[in-house]
Amino acid sequence: NQNEFDALVSFVFNLGCGNFRKSTLLRKLNDGDYDGASLEFARWSKAGGVELAGLTRRRMAEAELFETA
Repeated sequence: NQNEFDALVSFVFNLGCGNFRKSTLLRKLNDGDYDGASLEFARWSKAGGVELAGLTRRRMAEAELFETA
């Protein structure tokens, strides 16, 4: 749906296409596991191995948007 698309565009724009291509999130999407894919957003909240509050908030917002019908 449009919300899934919008969440993924935000995610990929921030993450980069190369990282997205290698991600478990994409693999789960391709397998039709949308619930599992939604959980993967939270795994991408670190920069340099350190969890950042801003990234955590962004990923939570993207996951929430992704799950919205």
